[in-house]
Amino acid sequence: MPAGLKSVVNNFLIKSGYSVKRIREHELKYFLSSYDKSRELPLGAQSFLNSENPRLQSLRAAYRGLQLPVLQHTVWREQQLDRQLSLAWFRGDNLYVWQYRQLKSDARLRFYLAVLDVENRDKLGLLERLKEDGLFGCWTFSFTGRTDLLSRDLLDSVNEINYLDEHLHLSERSEFKVLDIGAGYGRFAHRMCEAFPNLSAYDCIDAVPESTFLCDYYLQFRGIGDRARSVPLTEYQTLSQRYDLAVNIHSFSECSYVAVRWWLEQIRSREIEWLLIVPNDPTELLTTEADGTKKEFLSDVLNCGYELWDRRPAYMNPDLREFIGVNDHFFLFRRKVAI
Repeated sequence: MPAGLKSVVNNFLIKSGYSVKRIREHELKYFLSSYDKSRELPLGAQSFLNSENPRLQSLRAAYRGLQLPVLQHTVWREQQLDRQLSLAWFRGDNLYVWQYRQLKSDARLRFYLAVLDVENRDKLGLLERLKEDGLFGCWTFSFTGRTDLLSRDLLDSVNEINYLDEHLHLSERSEFKVLDIGAGYGRFAHRMCEAFPNLSAYDCIDAVPESTFLCDYYLQFRGIGDRARSVPLTEYQTLSQRYDLAVNIHSFSECSYVAVRWWLEQIRSREIEWLLIVPNDPTELLTTEADGTKKEFLSDVLNCGYELWDRRPAYMNPDLREFIGVNDHFFLFRRKVAI
């Protein structure tokens, strides 16, 4: 653009309350899906984790043949997956986990402050026990005085696990079983199995075939296939009839109302005692409809026989929440005991 024209355009934008800044290559990850290629993929991952894999093709075909409301995707559409997800680098910044795009500029500083907040409440000592290797494109941070890598995958998991243990005393139980609805690539399953040797079974299920495919691979890769499994949606009727806890983390918010209602019926029919929901919207349980509108579903959870046991910000310090731009809340429900 000629210098004179550029000056005119800039002046016009400034008077209109806007400013234009050139985005440099290293800053693109703050705005676009991305992944860290500095660590090599595990042997065989590149050839296995691709859209032509027969197992993935089979899952896609099978899911298309189902007549279930959970397959009416409003966020996880094929075009979104094609744009934002690289199968072999599934732990990068994408539809599953936002890291740089969530923290924006000063990401390292903001992440460090979040680490300090979670560390202060890490009664299980998980930041020391659980490890991050940065595989599959995961963006990581390192800090002076800390020998281990840190990531949003790890930090979110540590925060969520400590919260659940505070209320459910999972670490003190002889055994327990978990159902993870909208489990994605198996992030929480991996961390829960690492944190609790007394976790007897962890079932993951998802209405997105790519998630089922990746989750099955990831659970096996992490060596927890003896306790955690990825259940294809075509086999949802084979899910156990007894779980102690159901979790839905940043998933119902990306589903339609009819899809959420269907999943809630699966939970209600199994009389699962505890239900953790972490929505995308800070203080409300809202769906995402095809036309872009949102619909609340808190009343539907309550109508399934649950009461709101606790609601709490994921990060306790209000100033920190404002500074890092993360205002997630935990919604913990408990099934009412029939009198």
